[in-house]
Amino acid sequence: MPILLVFSLTAACLPVKWPAPLVGGGERTAVGLTIVSIGVALGAAYALRRWVIRTLGREPYRRAEVASVYSRLRRTLFFVNFGLAVLCVLVFGWGWFARRTFVLEQADGDGQPLLAPFAELAVPLPYFIILFASWTIYYDAESALHRTGILGPVARPFWSRGQYLLNQLRQFLLLILLPVLLFVAQQTVARFAPEVAQSDGYRFGTLATIPVLLLFLPLLVKPLLGLRPLPPGPTRERLEALARRLHFRCNDFLLWPTHGATANALIVGLLPRVRYVIFTDRILEELPPDELDAVFGHEVGHAKHGHIWLYAAFLVLSVAVLTAVLLLVGQCLDEYTRRTGWQPPAWVQDWISLPPIVLMGAYIFFVFGYLSRRCERQADVYGCRAISCGNANCTGHDATTTYPERARGLCPTGIRTFVRALERVGSVNEQPQSGAGRRRSGGSRIRALLGWLRAWQHSTVPRRVDFLLSLIEDPDRERRFQRSVRALGWGLILALAGVLYALGELVGWREFLETL
Repeated sequence: MPILLVFSLTAACLPVKWPAPLVGGGERTAVGLTIVSIGVALGAAYALRRWVIRTLGREPYRRAEVASVYSRLRRTLFFVNFGLAVLCVLVFGWGWFARRTFVLEQADGDGQPLLAPFAELAVPLPYFIILFASWTIYYDAESALHRTGILGPVARPFWSRGQYLLNQLRQFLLLILLPVLLFVAQQTVARFAPEVAQSDGYRFGTLATIPVLLLFLPLLVKPLLGLRPLPPGPTRERLEALARRLHFRCNDFLLWPTHGATANALIVGLLPRVRYVIFTDRILEELPPDELDAVFGHEVGHAKHGHIWLYAAFLVLSVAVLTAVLLLVGQCLDEYTRRTGWQPPAWVQDWISLPPIVLMGAYIFFVFGYLSRRCERQADVYGCRAISCGNANCTGHDATTTYPERARGLCPTGIRTFVRALERVGSVNEQPQSGAGRRRSGGSRIRALLGWLRAWQHSTVPRRVDFLLSLIEDPDRERRFQRSVRALGWGLILALAGVLYALGELVGWREFLETL
């Protein structure tokens, strides 16, 4: 869940007066409890690694079970580690310690010690340490799984430890750390060069950064993730032929070498000249040609339905609306203070910057999550259409089957083929495939909750499969669904634009642009 993690790390870097240790007291307590928390997290990772290696060494026939348990427990430990990092900052006093330790000798305008450049990153440092050290620990477990054939053919060599760590770091830097670094850089400039930060040129440049990143970030994806063009051969020729039939344009098809660790495909880029379709090595090896066509059709569906543009517009407008709301609240409080002489308590000033980020994170989780799940389902339908013939009652495809241009057909065979691809990818990536309607124990409820949290943007595989199969029995449902998604997307964008205009009139456009 990269978006929510970005918001969490951004919240940690805010100018908040974090509390001193709520248990014990002093800097030694803050550091000691943080070290203990990090040790607990790494101890759990080491125990999982040790169990994987020892079990496979003694009972290699249990490799499928071990891979499933390892995948599930590692996902669970992600939430545990995140919770421990939050405890370090809020309860054990690490945030308080970091913001009073990483300072310069000079003082700011209020006579307080000046925070060092990029020192905000010291607040989430416990999480970074847990994450980076866990990668080192998990390497041995994944190497053992690879040797037993779980993560790919034994004939393919696994990463060296350095290559594995570099691959993990590349993904973290591109998907999560880059926006956090930009936010921290902006705070550093405001702290050390306030006259520059308040200039119109700087404000314009800051605003221009967002569309520039949205348009040209795909150009960074290729070098940062170590991607390379999909080599010539039957697979590339088949994908190019399907792209022509769907009237889809992109810059290139790229191969993501993961040494069999992940089966996935994705599309990046708003414009065809900077648009790439990316396939991991595992998905190319696991899926037969017709199912790979279906997965490619899903990615094309995101472009054909304008989902990337929709997401970009939704996020930009949402941030602008939140900024305007905060400005309006601030103006109202200033007016109330001027009339009554009331002054907010000190703790309000210390924590005032945190609630907006928390509110935005919750808004993204529920509203954007719902929108994203509907768009994923719409892309699923396009994936079915991409491999469907023109016969709505067909019973199978063969070498003589004719497929309509621009994915204008939808047939049972196309739906079932996409469903097989979806279930196969879910199985390879260890996502739950069944279990709906069963009576759940406490442990299975927790696993279901964690699985739901993990699938907040895409929905679970069983739900997606059930919807697609229902289209065979009720073809009209697809038309109703398409109308509802279009109404949802346009309704959200128009509503956000209308609210933004009204707020801009209330707070004043100049003040709004200066705040933004």
